[in-house]
Amino acid sequence: MQYALRSLGSRMQSRRELLDKLVRRSDPETAEKVVARLEEWGYVDDAAFAEAFVRSHRGRWGRLRIAAELRKRGVSEEVIKESLEEDDSGEAARALDLLERYRWRHRGEKTRMVRFLQGRGFDLGTALEAAENYLRLQEDEENG
Repeated sequence: MQYALRSLGSRMQSRRELLDKLVRRSDPETAEKVVARLEEWGYVDDAAFAEAFVRSHRGRWGRLRIAAELRKRGVSEEVIKESLEEDDSGEAARALDLLERYRWRHRGEKTRMVRFLQGRGFDLGTALEAAENYLRLQEDEENG
């Protein structure tokens, strides 16, 4: 129990992450009991974990990447969907912001911009829209 609390003290974790850590240190039955107790007490909550994860990563990653990372951490599809629905606004604006921050990565080339954004977890439509907006803004600045 102390190991689990110490582990949660360093950062929030999903139920499965904590369970996997505890199983490495004890038997699965004991680990399950500890995690169940911590859930009762409110120390382990996948919904709160997912919301915090989305908030902390939305500036760098798109919806697809965030969802993949949450899946990897054992968060259910329902919880992922709910946490990403709350974050629905501004996906294209965040993609455009990334293009402006990382100009050296794409050098103004549309295909590089789209690949960069897709690598960050933005869908193709959002990446294309952001790249076109970025190029339009650059053109407006030059014509000025």
